[in-house]
Amino acid sequence: MKASPLPTLPADLYPPQPASVPKNLAKPTGRYRFHAWLALGGLAVFGGFYAGLTAWFSWAAYHHITSSPETNGEPMDIPRFVGAAVIAIFLLKGLFFRKSSGRGQEFEITAQTQPRLFAFLTQVAKEARAPRPHKVFLSPSVNAGVFYDLSLLNFLLPVRKNLEIGLGLVNVLTLSEFKAVLAHEFGHFAQRSMAVGRWVYTAQQVAIQLIHHRDALDSVLNFLSRIDIRIAWIGWVLRLIVWSIRSLLDTLLSLVMLAERALSREMEFQADLVAVSTSGSDALIHALYRLPAADRAWDEAKDFISDELSAGHATEDVFAVQTRILEHQRVILNEPQLGDIPPLPNQNRESHRIFTPELAEPPQMWSSHPGNHLREENAKRTYLEAELNSRSAWEIFDSAEGLRRQLSDHLLAGFEKPKRRLEDTLKSLASRYDLLCLHPRYRGA
Repeated sequence: MKASPLPTLPADLYPPQPASVPKNLAKPTGRYRFHAWLALGGLAVFGGFYAGLTAWFSWAAYHHITSSPETNGEPMDIPRFVGAAVIAIFLLKGLFFRKSSGRGQEFEITAQTQPRLFAFLTQVAKEARAPRPHKVFLSPSVNAGVFYDLSLLNFLLPVRKNLEIGLGLVNVLTLSEFKAVLAHEFGHFAQRSMAVGRWVYTAQQVAIQLIHHRDALDSVLNFLSRIDIRIAWIGWVLRLIVWSIRSLLDTLLSLVMLAERALSREMEFQADLVAVSTSGSDALIHALYRLPAADRAWDEAKDFISDELSAGHATEDVFAVQTRILEHQRVILNEPQLGDIPPLPNQNRESHRIFTPELAEPPQMWSSHPGNHLREENAKRTYLEAELNSRSAWEIFDSAEGLRRQLSDHLLAGFEKPKRRLEDTLKSLASRYDLLCLHPRYRGA
């Protein structure tokens, strides 16, 4: 059956691209390429060490089996064979893993159920010069991202990337900001260096299997170490070798992860520039500015929803709760503009900043994302002005109210509680904030 064509979006539902976009705006920089090669080099060292150890111990075990004892008139060296075989099995077990992308709260949507959203995604992907996602999932979180299933085969074969759209994020964004966030994610879809991240992640999963997981093999070694001393010494030696291998792999992986995190920060900068090329320099920064308040409101909403479930009530629309909590926070903190964007100046917008460096910033070496003030500097280094569409991002979704309730039901699936009317839920929420200690004069202290 042939799929129905996607609808044509009206101009008022699709924010325009900047009038003039420099050709090489989002081209990877020399710094980006340096970190990519550094991560690859570290990964090669880790992989070579792991493969070399695995091959050596596997060959040693095989050699003890195949070499004939009658050749030199001596019996097979059982302790050496057992030791080599145990270490080989220990190393090989790290190859058998599969990391599922599913996290339990997403559900898939299609072009048949959300035609306007898919038309929007198709247009953004075209402007970003990126492939479209394999599948699209909605989640209740304050997030948007790329994810995929992972196994050892993906070290060689490309993965099919999926797009997650968090409706807790959609709940606070305008159409221009939503477009910029999607363009940023599509920037990741187009990055060749995502393969490096995939390889590092694969190596990380192998290392986790070896370094952190304890299984039957460890139980056997512990048992050997506790019996008669004539046999226990074998267990002691093998445990020492296993500990040494784990320590070396952990150290090597830490160095690889440092290089990969540095590359990840460069990838964020480059994906931000893809968003700038489609939506201008302001929209993505505005979306970043809304995130902290939306996150706090969503965290409080989850706590309230959990309390409601304990009281025997299911919430009809969790996103309405998030919105109302944000309104309460504005009153409590005496910040009427909390989570809203400061107005843009009429002139010199390229020098306007809404993020400033923190007083005591932690080191960035283990961070996968650069600081917001650095991202703003990057986005406005070449300032592109674009018309900002202030309509709610919900307007791009078909049957938005029904979708909000559908995902609310999905989030609360498994809790057999009667639904409470939204009006009653919001009244119950208001009573939680009707406390003297939450008076605006205290500013949340």
